[in-house]
Amino acid sequence: MLAVALMGLSLASCVDKNDWDVDSSTSRLFAVNGDGVTITTTESAATVTFTTVPDAEYYIFQVSKDSLYDDMDVGSSVLKYGEDQSLTSSPVVLDGLDGDSKYYLRLKAYSSTLSESRWSYYDDGGTFKTKAEQIFNDVESSDLFDNEVTVTWTASLSVTHILVTKSDESESWTVSLSDEEIAAGSCTIEGLTATSTYSVVIYNNDVKRGTLTITTPAAVPSADYRYYLDESVTELSQDLMDEIAALAIEATGESSNYSVTIAVNAGQELYVHGTSDTDGSATNVTIPDGMSVTFFGLAGGDAPTFYMTKNFDIEGSHSFIKFQNIKFVEDGALYMINQSYACTVGEFTYEDCEFTGISRSIFRMQNGTYTKSVETLNVTNCVFTDMCTNGYSFIHIDTSGAGIVNNINVTSCTLDNVCSTGKMFIYHKSADMGGDITVSDCTFYYCFGNGNYFIDFGSTDYGCNSISINNCIFANQPDANTTKGVRSSATPTYSNSYATSDFYNTKLSGLTWLEYTSAQLFVDPENGDFTIQDGTLKEETGDPRWYTSE
Repeated sequence: MLAVALMGLSLASCVDKNDWDVDSSTSRLFAVNGDGVTITTTESAATVTFTTVPDAEYYIFQVSKDSLYDDMDVGSSVLKYGEDQSLTSSPVVLDGLDGDSKYYLRLKAYSSTLSESRWSYYDDGGTFKTKAEQIFNDVESSDLFDNEVTVTWTASLSVTHILVTKSDESESWTVSLSDEEIAAGSCTIEGLTATSTYSVVIYNNDVKRGTLTITTPAAVPSADYRYYLDESVTELSQDLMDEIAALAIEATGESSNYSVTIAVNAGQELYVHGTSDTDGSATNVTIPDGMSVTFFGLAGGDAPTFYMTKNFDIEGSHSFIKFQNIKFVEDGALYMINQSYACTVGEFTYEDCEFTGISRSIFRMQNGTYTKSVETLNVTNCVFTDMCTNGYSFIHIDTSGAGIVNNINVTSCTLDNVCSTGKMFIYHKSADMGGDITVSDCTFYYCFGNGNYFIDFGSTDYGCNSISINNCIFANQPDANTTKGVRSSATPTYSNSYATSDFYNTKLSGLTWLEYTSAQLFVDPENGDFTIQDGTLKEETGDPRWYTSE
C-alpha cells in the first residue's frame, strides 16, 4: 500500500506545473559542433562544411593567422565573414586568404529571438592550410639564358619581391620589384651561373604567391671572337665560314691561330654544304686554316639541326674543333668527317649532340699520301640512332699510318642500331696510336653485327697504350655469329660492364652476362627508351641518362 501511494504521488508530480520560472531572455542557441566542421582549401579560399544549428538564422566566421580564443580583442588581423547575415547555411566559402598559409577558424550561430551561441573552434583550436599559390607563368625557353632569366606573372597583382636561392643554398638574394615590373608582371633576374638550378619565389610581403625551379643552360663558350648566327640563315656554307673567318681575323689581328664560337639559335635548321664555282654542285665545307671553332647550339628550345648535305673538311691546322648541342641528320653526306687532305687538330669533340641516319661514319680518315693527325677525339654525352650501316665503322681510320688519332674517348653515350650491318665501333688500320682508347658509361643496343670486331687495328701487331671499357651495357646484338672482340696489341680491361642474355659476343670476355634480355632490362628499347627497369640491374652503369629511378 505504501508503494502504491508513493507511485501516485510521483505521477502527480510529473503532470504538475514546475514550481520555478524560466527567463526567456537568457535562452541561447546551441553552438555548432566543432568536431563536425570540415575544410577544403584552394590557393585563396576555404570551403567550410558544418552541421547547422536548430533555430539559427545566420552564422559569423572569424579567421586569423594568430590563434583565436573566447575573450580576445578582434583586431585588423582577423578576417570576419557573415556580419551582413548572409551566411545562413552550410557550406560557406571564405575567400581572400593568402596562399600557402596556416589559419585558425571559429564560428558562432545567431538568431533574432535567441541569444548567440558560444564560439566553436575548428579542430579544437587547430589550423588549416591553404594551397600554395602559383601566379608565375611557365618560363619560356627563349627567356632562359646561362646568366639570367625573365619570369612573368599576371600583371598588376599584389607582389613586393622575389627570393632567388641556388639549389645548394650557397647563394640567396632578394630582388625588389619596381612599380613598373609589378604593372607589367615581368622581371629579369640577373647574376645566375651557367648549368645551375635555382628556386625562384615571388612574395607579397611575407606571403608566398608562386614558386619556380629553373636550371640555366651551358654558357656560350668563350673565344677570341663570337659570332651569333642570324635566325634567317638556312645554309652553313663555305662563303659563310670564310666571312666569319675574315671578321675574326679583323677583330683579333690573328690569322694563323685564333678561336671562334659560332652560336646557332635554338631550333634553327641549317643545310651544310658549299657550292661549286664551276657547276653549282654541293661541296664540302672547309673550316678555315688556323681557325679553332666551336659550333654551339643556344638554349631556348630544341637544339639546332644540321642537315648534312656534304661533309665538314678539317684541312689545315686547328687547336680544337667542337660541336656542342647540335642535332645532325643525314641529307646525302654519308659521313660527318671524311678527311682526305692533310690536317693537324689538337682536340676534336662532339658533345651533347644527337645523330640520326649518318650511314657511314662520324669520323673517317681516308687512306692516301696526305698526313693527317688528331691528338684527341672526344665523343661525350651524345645519342646515335640508325648509324654506320653502310660498310664503315663508327670511327674509321683506314690510313695505314698516313693518319693517326692518338687518343679516343667515348663517354656517356647511347648507340642504338650502330654498325649493325656495318663494320667496327673503332677501326684504326695497321698503325699504332700514341695514347689510349677509353669507352665509359655507354649503352649499346643492336650494335656491331656482320661478323666484325668491336675494336680493330687490323692485326695484333698494332694497337695503343691501353683500352678501357668501364661502366657500359651491351644489349641485343644483331646476330649470333659476331663473336669477335678486340684485335690489338693492347689487351682491353673491363670494369663494371654488363651484357644482356641476347648479346652474343663472348670475346668481350670481361663483361658480366645478365640473366635478362634487353627487353627485360630496358623499359622500351625498340622505341629508344633504355631506362633500366626497376628490380633488374642495381649498378649505376651505362649511359647515365637511363639510370633507373630507384
